[in-house]
Amino acid sequence: MENKKIVLKIVLALAVVIVIVIVGVIAVYSPQLTKPGEIKIETEKTEYQAGDSLKIKIENDLGKDICFSSCYPYYFEKKDGEWISYQYNNCPDSNLAGNCIKAKTAKAFEIIIPRIQTGAHRLALPACVGCGLQEKFREDQWLYSNDFVIK
Repeated sequence: MENKKIVLKIVLALAVVIVIVIVGVIAVYSPQLTKPGEIKIETEKTEYQAGDSLKIKIENDLGKDICFSSCYPYYFEKKDGEWISYQYNNCPDSNLAGNCIKAKTAKAFEIIIPRIQTGAHRLALPACVGCGLQEKFREDQWLYSNDFVIK
């Protein structure tokens, strides 16, 4: 009888260890568990010409919705030692939150590349975290795409 209790304790201890190992493996290999709170912005290609259609995918893995500006939802930045943003005119309308992406979802957008300098670029997107559609836009966080080249 005493041996059965010892065997039962050993089996239970092994079961606990196995569960801990499985949870650890899932945490290491599951991108949603290893990078919580991340917003990922990727372009379809790594090289473009001015006038090309640039397709981007934004994945929102935050626990909150994010929205972008109704005036300037994105900026092009050029790599010239450091990242330099192209200047835009002032917003003629009220700057409201628009183009929102719900938490744990993704959206794709298409942008026509303006006539800008050749070289390494990325997109910079000011985001409003947790705001609602058509609320006054506030820059809570700046998000950046992967680098791409304009030829």
